[in-house]
Amino acid sequence: ATLCQPCLTTATPLPHPQCRQCTRPLTYGDQCARCRLEQRRVNHLYVPYAYTPPILQAVHRFKYANKRYLAADLASLAMSALPPDLQVDLVVPVPLTPSRELQRGYNQGRLLAAEVARHLDRPLDAGVLIRLRDTPPQTSLPRARRLQNVRGAFRALRKLSGARILLVDDVTTTGATIEAATRALRRRGAVWVGALALARTPEERPDVPPNPAGLLL
Repeated sequence: ATLCQPCLTTATPLPHPQCRQCTRPLTYGDQCARCRLEQRRVNHLYVPYAYTPPILQAVHRFKYANKRYLAADLASLAMSALPPDLQVDLVVPVPLTPSRELQRGYNQGRLLAAEVARHLDRPLDAGVLIRLRDTPPQTSLPRARRLQNVRGAFRALRKLSGARILLVDDVTTTGATIEAATRALRRRGAVWVGALALARTPEERPDVPPNPAGLLL
């Protein structure tokens, strides 16, 4: 089973120009005032789509309905946001805590990252970054709480001196999780950290509507 290609033509791309660190729309420049104020360390966040139908249903099935076979198609869609000349040394998934991964049975970000690494012909390192504690789902929190929620939640387990790293996750909202993971990698010497996600949610997450007929064949 694969994603329905005609359905995907209705997916909503994120507008350009946009902030390179959070993908919010801009009228000029490449960094929004909020990211400048927060002194974000992620070099570039690449996200092609808004987290709205039909991308929303596809991710929901991949993440919560055990449709692991969607990893290849979703990774391919995500990589449409990457520049063709991107040079990285490692591809690293944003980790779950062991308890959450055990509950779900898999880390959807790791499945996506494995596909991205294969396409880029770069090593996948799913063990260099760990999540130290369970945190409430980001989509359930207001923006200020999201930033606090994940602060100090990650640790890199080895030196990464001079490394260029691409983080991979499925969905981002404010970018707080990606920023916390980036800071952990930077503390261990990474010189450049980019991040790739398939979609960005609105500030308030919409309810998940029923799966439209024909989305998945």
